[in-house]
Amino acid sequence: MGSLFEQQSLLVIWVIFLVAGLATWFTGITLAKVTDTLDTRWKIGDALGGLVLLGIAGSLPEIAVVWSAAVNHHFPVIIGNLIGGLSIQTLIIVIFDLAVKGKRPLSFHAGSRLLLFETLFAVVITALALGGMFIPKETTIFQMNPASIAIVLVWFGGLFMINKARTNPVNVASADEQALEREKERKPGRHHRHRRAVENHPFYVGKSTLYVILIFVFACVVTLIAGVLLEETGNAIADKMNIGSGLFAATVISLITSLPEISTGLESIFMGDHHLAISDIMGGNAFMLVIFIMADLVAKQPVLSFSQHTDMLLTVLAIVMMGVYMFSFVRPPQIRYLRLGWDSFCQIILYIAGMFGFTMINK
Repeated sequence: MGSLFEQQSLLVIWVIFLVAGLATWFTGITLAKVTDTLDTRWKIGDALGGLVLLGIAGSLPEIAVVWSAAVNHHFPVIIGNLIGGLSIQTLIIVIFDLAVKGKRPLSFHAGSRLLLFETLFAVVITALALGGMFIPKETTIFQMNPASIAIVLVWFGGLFMINKARTNPVNVASADEQALEREKERKPGRHHRHRRAVENHPFYVGKSTLYVILIFVFACVVTLIAGVLLEETGNAIADKMNIGSGLFAATVISLITSLPEISTGLESIFMGDHHLAISDIMGGNAFMLVIFIMADLVAKQPVLSFSQHTDMLLTVLAIVMMGVYMFSFVRPPQIRYLRLGWDSFCQIILYIAGMFGFTMINK
């Protein structure tokens, strides 16, 4: 397939790339609504298996891109898409902050000890991925990077702990009167444990479960096809424009595959589910790195061990960006400037600085 695209003009490749991106966007939104409906009907959200299913469905665009890249041994695309996706998805929270109504920033409404723990969980898994980048290619376990295996084990353990904590979340608050007054202003909205209490999505009310499952399967197939096209055309575009495939994957492809999260997150914000919008992003960040074990198995090589200095920079960038939110969940910003909290401005500055450093190292 790669040779076919190499023979096409740059315009044709861009058109195919954008069409695949739109398909990923629309099917990603559909998958989010369908999985919420199945969650409501089957009551699987509080079960570990249900959380795994929802995590896979939410990250299917990334899975499709990584699978195609692993088959073709395009390791820079795998690492760029997954690691670059962390900072892109964290930056998406800035858009959510901009969309929040009222005079208080998003992290003021959403900040809680539970969200702090979820973000710490994502940071720990990202740190494991960073450590895996220093492991030599020759050091493998069944042709897999040991860090890839550790990420999966830690993810399952952390998921179990977070799921138990979600049944009794405790918001960040202190005993002083000002803190109690601020607590009254907070509007976190629904948490994950409340999702099942919501009626089926309007699109699927009155539809049979079989119909919903068929929609789910169809959306999965389309997403997988679109993901393969994104990876193949993305490589062709990077080659024709003399752009590193890792840079293109870390920016453009990561942004394209994050479009469903932007749409569903904004929908949560408009409904007042501030906590849920950020929680979904942090949960997605944690699951994103689990995909490395699939890449290792498909490629039959330890993908993380092929990381470059730029990949390490992006990993550190993601850790720092999520770390900023950890601090703001403990000490939530009170005032918005240009409709943004101070933590959102920090994210913008950090991302711009990170991209500048990426291009400097990549020269």
